[in-house]
Amino acid sequence: MSPDRPRTRTLLLVTFLIFMLPVAAAWLLNVYAPGWRPFGTVNHGTLVRPVRQLSAAGLHHLDGRPLDADFLSGRWTLVHVARGDCTRSCEQALQRSSQVRQALGDDQNRVQLLLVLARSPGANSPQLPAEVQLAAASDDWLARFSFAGPPPDPGVYLVDPQGYLMMRYSADVDRRGMLSDLQRLLKISKIG
Repeated sequence: MSPDRPRTRTLLLVTFLIFMLPVAAAWLLNVYAPGWRPFGTVNHGTLVRPVRQLSAAGLHHLDGRPLDADFLSGRWTLVHVARGDCTRSCEQALQRSSQVRQALGDDQNRVQLLLVLARSPGANSPQLPAEVQLAAASDDWLARFSFAGPPPDPGVYLVDPQGYLMMRYSADVDRRGMLSDLQRLLKISKIG
């Protein structure tokens, strides 16, 4: 027996273990700790599960004209939903979204802003940034935004260029987090 044979077997065994230990560790984590993930998510918004398809059907201008049927297609849309009047906090959230859109620079035309009201505004019409589209919606349309039962959860919703409701932000979202998410999505997206 040559003196190199035990050394060759040891080297072969070490090589085998180097490749098999990560597989074994992954299997053990999957079986004994199925919720564990090695890293946190990088997005600042909450992913909507299950993803919901939206269309502009059921949305109309305040004068009653229907909104363009393709409004939610072709561009990313930040949707703000107000059950009644757009209050001061609603106006502030719209202002933050407008600032995020402007911070996108050349990509700002790929993102549009939409304020959806459950009814026509009262005597005090909201002070909206110029780029915000204002629309009223039916209760059936608004029901798609209710994750914990009616009324719709307050916040900002992100709709992708194919019309899928995909992410939710709290009403007091940090602009930097939303901007970071949008920059990442616009960078990898070939549509919108």
